Amino acid sequence: MAARRQETATGESVDTVEQETPKLVLTMGRGKTGKSTFIRWAGERAYRSGRSPIIADGDRTNATLAAFFEGVARPPSPDPLEMKDWLGQLIESQIEERFNVLLDLGGGDLVWKEYARDLELVQMCEKHGVEPVGVHFLGCDLDDLAYLRDVEEGNVFAPRRTILVLNEGIVPANRSVAKAFDAIQNHDIYRAAIARGAKPIFMPRLGCMSEVDRRRLMFEDAEAGRVKEGQDKIGPINRQMIAIWRRAMDKAFADVADFLP
Repeated sequence: MAARRQETATGESVDTVEQETPKLVLTMGRGKTGKSTFIRWAGERAYRSGRSPIIADGDRTNATLAAFFEGVARPPSPDPLEMKDWLGQLIESQIEERFNVLLDLGGGDLVWKEYARDLELVQMCEKHGVEPVGVHFLGCDLDDLAYLRDVEEGNVFAPRRTILVLNEGIVPANRSVAKAFDAIQNHDIYRAAIARGAKPIFMPRLGCMSEVDRRRLMFEDAEAGRVKEGQDKIGPINRQMIAIWRRAMDKAFADVADFLP
């Protein structure tokens, strides 16, 4: 199943229904911390509710979202200047045409930091009636806090609506999930973000995530057993695991559901 949307004047795909308060939802953090998985889940969630956000893949080295969604917006090249131009066109189009954006960035992207800081992007979005939302992804390695520190302490992109996602899916198998995030949660960087209002979320693990990823399936299709031509079927146990995970994701993000499209 792939989302179908109409073309805007800028060539991107977007729902034609005007959004009262469009959201710019930005994922941040190191690579392999769950950013793309979250975008896929949040995008599917929006489509099920009849909304069609722009899915924008700003990962300049490992873009994958186009394998799951049609009409994904992408920069024309990895060149930093072209990346900034692309970001500018995307955000200006959002301001003018009033659509939601789910924007995935590459791990630790420096171009975004410069762009957001130089433009005072949070203030700019709020001035033009766009709700900025920051979603930071953290594993159990203290180095995962570096990007959060840079963005928060430098006030690069620290909107009122910020989510700190602790991804259980990347906790090593030999570590207890209950203890894995203790060092992160007790660190001054994390605690400072919580103190200013950031919302902590534990993102549940999907044990058969690789079975969904390798087939490049939407989670809803995988749960229903719908695979692409030539692919092997997904067994009932894995389908049940996917169903449980999708319910767990809805529950985990329930308190910040209004942060998302």
